[in-house]
Amino acid sequence: MKYSISTYTLFKLPIEEAIEAIIEKGWKSIEIMGEGETHGRRLFDMDRTQLEKLARLGKDNGVSFGFHLPIVGFNPAKPDEVTEQIWEKCLFIAEILEVDYVLLHLGSHPSVSGGLESAANFSKKMLGELPEKTKLVVENVPYAEMAVGTSIDELNKVVEMIDTPRAGIMLDTGHCYMNEKPRFLEECTKAFPYLYGLHINDNHGVSDEHLQIGEGTIPFGPLLFALEDRSVKYVFETNTVERAENSMNFVKINSWGKQDVENSIK
Repeated sequence: MKYSISTYTLFKLPIEEAIEAIIEKGWKSIEIMGEGETHGRRLFDMDRTQLEKLARLGKDNGVSFGFHLPIVGFNPAKPDEVTEQIWEKCLFIAEILEVDYVLLHLGSHPSVSGGLESAANFSKKMLGELPEKTKLVVENVPYAEMAVGTSIDELNKVVEMIDTPRAGIMLDTGHCYMNEKPRFLEECTKAFPYLYGLHINDNHGVSDEHLQIGEGTIPFGPLLFALEDRSVKYVFETNTVERAENSMNFVKINSWGKQDVENSIK
């Protein structure tokens, strides 16, 4: 079990300030959110020297990075010129930061099956251009008009079409609960064959609140129990760093017991 935190926890800060603040908190794995004009989108305006400075900051502090690709304008399910341009910039960033994985939403398409096929083909292209060590993970998203990747079955189909061990699933607990509240655990377990990690956040099943575990109504206990023997990455994607830390401690208590948590490090 590996613990990581998303810069979404400090979404109001410029991305470089968010990374610095999270490192100061002692985290050793950070998922960089590539969205937000005043947050992750700032990466696209950085030159090589600026990006290399961020990379050195990570290395000097023993920190590894993941990269959540942008959402707005990036549409692997129906790639266009804008999607290609965004990917070119993302590839440059991913290479310099030496990220462990890139994460993407599949996007939108009038036909789900057509969108899945397009997303799989675009993902193959991405993997062909990324460094060999970098994995690609797809995330489930909330229901929306023409959205592709709202169900785990759809994500599984894409991963199977990509057909490489370098591809997997990042299961977002909040999105899954919003879409499949009565069948939450059943839906989550469908991702297990290709599960790379989880976005851990809580809500009440209506909106994407990004709360800490226990502030919403997601039944995390059974899910954590089902994952007990699996080596997956837990990415805490809450709306504050404090909520991420509280959620991490909840997971550790469920896995290890209170005394182990008190003596543990991130």
